[in-house]
Amino acid sequence: MREKNGVRLRLEGLGAEKLINELWKENTPLLHIGRSRKRGVEVTVDQVHFRRTEEMAREKGFQVTVLNGGWQQKIKEGLKRHWALWAGFILGGIMAGLSLTYVWQVEIINAGKYAGEVRLFLEEKSIRPGIRQKDVNRAALQEELLWRLPDVKWAFVKMDGVKVLISLEEGVAADKEMKNALDVVAAEDGVLERVTVFSGTAVCRAGDTVQKGQVLIRGEETGKGGEIRQVQAKGEAIARVWVREEIRMPTEEMVTHPTGKEAERILYQTPLGVYTWSEEPDFLMADREYTLLPLPGAWVPVTVVRERFLECSGEWVERDAQEVAGEAEKAAAEALVRAWPETADIDKSIKISMIERGIIEVVASAELTKDIAQYGASP
Repeated sequence: MREKNGVRLRLEGLGAEKLINELWKENTPLLHIGRSRKRGVEVTVDQVHFRRTEEMAREKGFQVTVLNGGWQQKIKEGLKRHWALWAGFILGGIMAGLSLTYVWQVEIINAGKYAGEVRLFLEEKSIRPGIRQKDVNRAALQEELLWRLPDVKWAFVKMDGVKVLISLEEGVAADKEMKNALDVVAAEDGVLERVTVFSGTAVCRAGDTVQKGQVLIRGEETGKGGEIRQVQAKGEAIARVWVREEIRMPTEEMVTHPTGKEAERILYQTPLGVYTWSEEPDFLMADREYTLLPLPGAWVPVTVVRERFLECSGEWVERDAQEVAGEAEKAAAEALVRAWPETADIDKSIKISMIERGIIEVVASAELTKDIAQYGASP
């Protein structure tokens, strides 16, 4: 018999030693026999002999208490004692599974000036937290967005877990533009390095400085007899272009000093909004501290926010101009890479200037070599 498969029993009654002897006579293996209280003993019996041992003890008038019933007994007793907890776990699992079939967040990225229009469009289509994921027709939404926003060449609607993600890219798609456009024009200012014509007639050559919108390849070709016919211009225009981003930073900053007054309030943050039953204190100026705690037992994303207000007074102080310029220089370089990821691994030019008292301007620029050919309407 192995102890890990045994059942630990407490036998309480008169003549416990006699009962032990009778069990031994029946070849019932017992382990770890020890006195328990004045009228009882504790023994470990193999699970195979547990039922017979329990019946014999009760026949002799002993009170039998199971101290360790093996893994099957443990599970059975655990389920009996904590049925409400297990029921809660099961119900919670079901609720959590159901919650994953709904949309709990709608995010718009790269929409730029169209962000407000996209939000209005989503409201009209009832795309909001709380709807079922199967009610989100992504293909139809993408098509309607492209129709509604003619200056957008690409719309992307994706279901990311419980989140609907909407992303846009500005510009007109080439296949739609080619129906009414014959020329290839410059998408931005630059200096041409080479022009490759697939169809049409080049009107610019390497070394020319061109401006955005200028015709590079005319949608015309001359036939053998000298006749001119219209064609859809196609080609490549590799040019050097310059991109830039600017950052302005003040050389003054507000320094606060606590007054000693404090106030607190509790907020409940959900995908449908933030709710609270307390008002903000009427402090003229205050620092805020936040403590976020998940709401126990909530099967949707609900967070309890403890907001603490520390009243303070403030004053403007002058920062070291060189330190501010260093921060602005770093911020401008990062802004350039965000706007033009291809500049991440090339040299950047940084220009720092004081445009007015208290404001430092930093301009980060870089030179790129890229194809600036774009379909455009024939003038």
